[in-house]
Amino acid sequence: MKPKATTLILLILVWLLVACRSEPETSPTPVPPTSTPALPTPTAVPSGETIRGQAVVDSIELQISQSFPVQVNVIARGELPDGCTQIDEVIQQLSGNTFRVAVGTIRPGDAVCTLAVVPFSQTIPLQVAGLDAGTYTVSVNGRTATFTLDIPNRLEPTPTPTPAANASISGTVWHDLCADPGPAAPADTPAPVGCLALPGGGFRANGTLEANEPGIAGVIVSLGAGSCPAVGLATTTTDANGNYTFANLPAGEYCVSVDALTDPNLSLLAPGSWTFPAVDVSSVTLVLGESGAIRNTNFGWDYQFRPLPEVDPATCINNYAFVADLTVPDDTVFAPGTEFVKQWRLLNTGTCPWTTEYKLVTVDDPPVMGGQTEVALSEPIAPGQPLDISVILIAPTQAGTYRSNWQLANAAGERFGVGGFIEDAVYTRIIVDPNASASATPAPNSAVLGGVVWDDICFILSNGNPSAGCIERGENSGIFIANGTYDRNESPLPNIVVTLSRGACPADGVIPPADVLATATTNADGRYRFERLDAGTYCVSINAFDPANLNLLIPGDWSYPAPGVGRWGVVLQAGTERLNLDFGWDFR
Repeated sequence: MKPKATTLILLILVWLLVACRSEPETSPTPVPPTSTPALPTPTAVPSGETIRGQAVVDSIELQISQSFPVQVNVIARGELPDGCTQIDEVIQQLSGNTFRVAVGTIRPGDAVCTLAVVPFSQTIPLQVAGLDAGTYTVSVNGRTATFTLDIPNRLEPTPTPTPAANASISGTVWHDLCADPGPAAPADTPAPVGCLALPGGGFRANGTLEANEPGIAGVIVSLGAGSCPAVGLATTTTDANGNYTFANLPAGEYCVSVDALTDPNLSLLAPGSWTFPAVDVSSVTLVLGESGAIRNTNFGWDYQFRPLPEVDPATCINNYAFVADLTVPDDTVFAPGTEFVKQWRLLNTGTCPWTTEYKLVTVDDPPVMGGQTEVALSEPIAPGQPLDISVILIAPTQAGTYRSNWQLANAAGERFGVGGFIEDAVYTRIIVDPNASASATPAPNSAVLGGVVWDDICFILSNGNPSAGCIERGENSGIFIANGTYDRNESPLPNIVVTLSRGACPADGVIPPADVLATATTNADGRYRFERLDAGTYCVSINAFDPANLNLLIPGDWSYPAPGVGRWGVVLQAGTERLNLDFGWDFR
């Protein structure tokens, strides 16, 4: 049956209206998923404690305003694993031309929730005011998109009369020195000069510019209009003494800041953290008068790898404590003439730094066992730092119980024992039994190194108190950090790149590319492993600022093996396994 003419006319009109419908001025295209998100969702383990993690983002969309200066929003979309998990803190940082955005989640640890996933959409305004022209990348929990600014995203300032020449802001960027011994130090270890003791063990730089502390040259300092955060008015570079000045400034409010995550500052400062004007604070707001000068707008930086303090060798104290037997427990049975490796962990509890001229020496005359009689330190050890040191020994040929005693000796060859007492020594005690089977010679390249990397959780509760797993940085400071212990409610960190290099860990923490032997990536359990290794000295480290780790770790800092320290120096014996080289990361 044919349709009526009026029906045909209505259909044609509807078609024309749809075909001629005007398009919106802009229609941002969502960025589809490209790969598995780099930021994992932590396992929610009912524990009674709040659980924090990273949201899984499926796609992101950029919205760019038509106004000027341009405003840019990024819309992150994804799914939450259950009905109890919510979006928590959103952190963004600009590194070079890349915005790195981390979307966190929070979940009551003891809540009973539906298992159905919950979609979410989070709009995040990007801090694009004052940016130069160029193409910028936005990375949100592993998803990326780009936008381009054809011109600088700032209004030209209105010309102002030339101010008085002495209207200026100046200060110093300096190295806040502290030989932080970490959490292994005894509770009664005195704080080294320039350090503040932490209640949970270890030390941090005190945030005070002292006479012996050097400035840091070549650091870019930024000046912005108004309260912080603000940049874009001017930049200057610190001189050989770490000093900088912004001169000829009109009266007004200013923000002075130092971005440690952009070059050249990244290569000059990282890894480390700010201690002044406050812990982890790198900007300050100032109000400048018509003809005034504001001085001492300083920034203190505490490098992650602890420097050796400058001390007088004639007056400093040599002392150490025994921590653990790492190999060959006392009364191990050996066949006559068996060669073995004894390794101890000691702790420098004195005030003298140990240089590579220090040695571990036998105090038995004649030596009770064959093999080495002295071993030089492979790397400097600051006061409060642990030392793992090994000697190769040979069991006597006659049956019996034997004890070999050892002490440290300084650069002048003067011995000192445990607790500073010359009569006390570390030792190994073995039993020689002719009926014991000879130890099999380890196969070449059969040693193994490994460990776990985990999220060391510390956060402030709604009542203002710290959560379980926190320690306070400095008495009554009100600043809390993670405690460096892998607690049962804490999650492993997968996809972290761990580096293995030959030789002792460098004192400055910078691994020469030629020394890198291999890298490993942590699995879903946060574990990494290096196999088929020969005997030797190795450094296992994690560079949080490596591009592969930056999105997964920053912002934050290491809590274990020591606050701010992400490396292990290891003397590995043939055929042995060291699978306790763990790393704890405190997200902040």
